[in-house]
Amino acid sequence: MTTRRTSLRRALRLPLSLGRRLPALTADVSRGGFQAELPQVFLPGSKVHGFFLVDGTEVDFTGTVAWAEAGSPMTSVFSRIGVAFDTMPKGLEPLFLQLDARKKRVKARS
Repeated sequence: MTTRRTSLRRALRLPLSLGRRLPALTADVSRGGFQAELPQVFLPGSKVHGFFLVDGTEVDFTGTVAWAEAGSPMTSVFSRIGVAFDTMPKGLEPLFLQLDARKKRVKARS
């Protein structure tokens, strides 16, 4: 079963901390949530909190793990989780406004 996305996902690599103990890195971020890569895996339905590091500023968030894929420590593959925000962090809105203002590149047809 797939779900329809309600917002555009942006491929952003933002450092983040889960519970101020577990460092991770985002693979993409949207106004509804984010995908993160990390050494551990969380169970879907788990409540998480932490902060993103955006231009040297901590932006707090809370959310729920929507899905998870376990990695493989033997092959150095990180786990991935998808987190849905409880509420969109206000500190991310300026970042999205800046990204939305960028001109879109359109590929020329050959």
